[in-house]
Amino acid sequence: MQWWDNFVYWFYSDAGSHVVATAIVPGVAILVAGVIAALIGRGSTKRILSMHDRDERAAAVTAMIGAARRAANWNSLSAPDQQQADHIALECDVRLRLLPLSGSVLAADWATHQLGELRKQAVSFSFQASQSLKEFKERLIEWQSHPGRAKKLFKNDLDSWAYEDSLNDQDLVAQQKAWEAQQASESAVDAFSAGYTGSPSPGENAVAPVAPASTERVDAPPPRDV
Repeated sequence: MQWWDNFVYWFYSDAGSHVVATAIVPGVAILVAGVIAALIGRGSTKRILSMHDRDERAAAVTAMIGAARRAANWNSLSAPDQQQADHIALECDVRLRLLPLSGSVLAADWATHQLGELRKQAVSFSFQASQSLKEFKERLIEWQSHPGRAKKLFKNDLDSWAYEDSLNDQDLVAQQKAWEAQQASESAVDAFSAGYTGSPSPGENAVAPVAPASTERVDAPPPRDV
């Protein structure tokens, strides 16, 4: 305990008080101020990054909704406008995929598929285009607000579409095989019919012409005298 007594004696002495007042207290104050400044700066940086990410997310979603609006009016666009809309839709797809958010790839896949459906509905003058556009907008806005719901919002639809595409592919393969079998059958029937009813070649089984019988009367010779 002698060292503690010495420290207490030194701390309350003039020299100790001078060291504490001129070195220790300012050092501790600077250290505390630095920690507080670092915490404040970290919080400000996080807020700035969060605001930037939110702005990027909102801009990407807004651009994708604009591309969907063009797709819903696809039948009224001219050829140059359609090419420009395709270019904008591709850029929106890339921007959506590059967002540092959960489910951005799922959202981009879902949005790209829906853009194609909106174009088909617009070309066929379907009344469902406006309803599909409304659902498209609501889904993306909800995902932008709650990125963790991407699987619930998009994955089920993507799995359902993938299953339907696989069934369609199987139907196409079956139809292709049936068509090939029908063509082979028709070719075999045509070949058999051609071999059965084919005309003989020139010179084959030819019959020599028969001269017509003469109708001229021939008198018998007179009897000879004995």
